[in-house]
Amino acid sequence: MNRSLNILGIAAIVFQCGCATTLDLEGALAIAPYRIEQSGRIVVEARVNGQGPYGFALDTGSSITVIFEELRSELALEPIPGIKVLIHGAVASGKFDLLDIDRLEVGREVWPDPRIVSLPGLTAAGDRIGGVLGINFLRRYAVGFSSSDRVIRLFPPDLVARKAYRGWASISLDLEPIGESGAALYFIDIDIDGSPVRALFDLGAGLNMINRPGAQLLGVARPKLRHDELFSGALGTQPIVSRLAAREVTTAGIRWRNEVFSIADLEVFEAFRLRDSPAAILGAGLFTQRDFIIDFERSRLLVKVAMKEVDEADIAPTVR
Repeated sequence: MNRSLNILGIAAIVFQCGCATTLDLEGALAIAPYRIEQSGRIVVEARVNGQGPYGFALDTGSSITVIFEELRSELALEPIPGIKVLIHGAVASGKFDLLDIDRLEVGREVWPDPRIVSLPGLTAAGDRIGGVLGINFLRRYAVGFSSSDRVIRLFPPDLVARKAYRGWASISLDLEPIGESGAALYFIDIDIDGSPVRALFDLGAGLNMINRPGAQLLGVARPKLRHDELFSGALGTQPIVSRLAAREVTTAGIRWRNEVFSIADLEVFEAFRLRDSPAAILGAGLFTQRDFIIDFERSRLLVKVAMKEVDEADIAPTVR
């Protein structure tokens, strides 16, 4: 698929004061190499109670960090008696055990007494990884993704929050509650082919997804069920109804071209009370073509733009 990203306006990416052009890379608390799976997920290595390393996917679509049953059994991790956590997955929901774990480590960073749940891991979402690093881990830092160095950097939150960066587009992240669970995830306002759509920022998703109202808004009147394709969430699978080829996706002065969205009726849209409104999920593949930083403290996603693109804003560089 030919994907391109274009910068729509210099004003969207140039901050007027207190500007920095690069991050203080020496200020990272931890640096961890990553791999990108065929599905598009970003996977880093982590240690659990000093054992490992094991592959964990970065997942901004999960409010809590997860270990799948196969790894839980291998490490003989015990549940905390009497505590169950309500988990809203993309496809299904349920209550699951909170695990008794001493520490989780990513690079040099240690998370003591982490809050981690055990999930079955029976679908393709649990293949080849031990778990996912959810929002409750990621929000401890500002998380930097480097496409050139092939590493994830975990920065102190205030190191990124106190600065503006020339040459970085700033996308607002809106924290929205999930059902009655008390958990929350981040949303982005986007336009798909000129139509406004509310979209979940979900690095744990290998696909861009859209619900039926969103597909109908964009002219797919009666999507036909495809029996040969399934969307795999951590708690189940759901048939993919059809696909929608978007000419462009825009937000905060950035334009992606030729993006594909799979159409499916996912439970997560109902949990956010978006079942009857246009809603989408933006997967990791939309972001891993460029460096980006998740600045949780200021609720923004910073996306790197090469300086020549600032000077030549009308040119649409191809991202491969």
